[in-house]
Amino acid sequence: MQASESALSGIRVLDFTHVYQGPVGTQILADYGAEVIKVERPGAGDWSRRWGPFVHGVSLPFAGLNRNKRSVAIDVKDPAGQRAVYDLAARADVVVHNFRAGVMEKLGFGYEELARRNPRLVYAWSGGWGDQGPSADRARGGHDLMARAEAGWFVQPDPAKPPIPAGISADYAAGLMLMQGILMALLARARTGRGQKVTTDLLSVAFHAHSWEGPAEMNAARVTEVSGVIANESTIDKSFATSDGYLEISPVFSENALRDISVALGLGDLSLDERFRTHALQARHRAELNGLLAARLRTRTTAEWLAELEAKGVLCARINTLAEAAADPQVKANGMVVEMAHPAAGAFQLLGTPVRLHGTPPRERVFAPELGAHTREVLLESGYSAAQVDDLEARGVVRTAPRA
Repeated sequence: MQASESALSGIRVLDFTHVYQGPVGTQILADYGAEVIKVERPGAGDWSRRWGPFVHGVSLPFAGLNRNKRSVAIDVKDPAGQRAVYDLAARADVVVHNFRAGVMEKLGFGYEELARRNPRLVYAWSGGWGDQGPSADRARGGHDLMARAEAGWFVQPDPAKPPIPAGISADYAAGLMLMQGILMALLARARTGRGQKVTTDLLSVAFHAHSWEGPAEMNAARVTEVSGVIANESTIDKSFATSDGYLEISPVFSENALRDISVALGLGDLSLDERFRTHALQARHRAELNGLLAARLRTRTTAEWLAELEAKGVLCARINTLAEAAADPQVKANGMVVEMAHPAAGAFQLLGTPVRLHGTPPRERVFAPELGAHTREVLLESGYSAAQVDDLEARGVVRTAPRA
């Protein structure tokens, strides 16, 4: 295998995705060598181009989600712009978008229309709510927090206050799921020669993220016993203050987690204490139990407790801020912090790719593109003449990068 080969070389993606959901998945496709052509609005582009914070005019959210892509700026509502999209889609392996339901169909770019022109096309869409059902049928607008709210991801630590969001962004997870669907459809096409439609949505992905605790919650009336890891995790707090920070302790992979933790902390075996002999008693005296653990943990630094507890087989971790996580040696060793240069704004630290193919590794080749930076070259590659591109630009149908 040549060192220059990439896992997805030769795959062309026509990418209408914007903001977060969608771009996170297409960026990973681009990192692995797919040719991702980002279709944007002339004069505006992806919404995230205008959402800061900024470094010398460069949107950091946009920069973090759009490297290795080429940008074409086309007015897709203009008939000439629509024809340009048809020409690009005819040569694409994948078309992907995350517009509200019905938007692409109104523009003339629905699955049936594009698949008629290109039967091998994989057409991928991630929306807010799904393909059918009450929210989908009324083309309801969707958003990360809306999906988490309705999928059961808001929690209420203080009963006197309204629930607050928990979990990671549904946009992030949905974008990754959409990418998986695209790859599976491409694999199926390699066998059958036919493309297909691929869909997912924020609500379904957010709900599916309950895969661990969901079956217990949905079958709560039939539960006959609560023990083991679930009982330990529901009794022992997830985080504790140390003398200089915070520590997470995982009460798992042990028949008697309280014993292991309390002995490691130098408190003796608290599971022999009459107050804490059973899971039921531990739950009843939960505040008292965690008060004992908390008081002991405040006596030493996080680093000291990490060394002490790890040596005694207790799973634990330093609780980092995002800035601290970015400086963490293991995060860096995993290649999750990369540096890329913008021609005008200089060097940026960005996030790497979380999945690693060791024979065909991901590459951070080029910074996120300026709006319309590749319109001319992409149209020329698609068979347009220079005069035709000039005419489209003069009429405002496309926007191209200034020529040197």
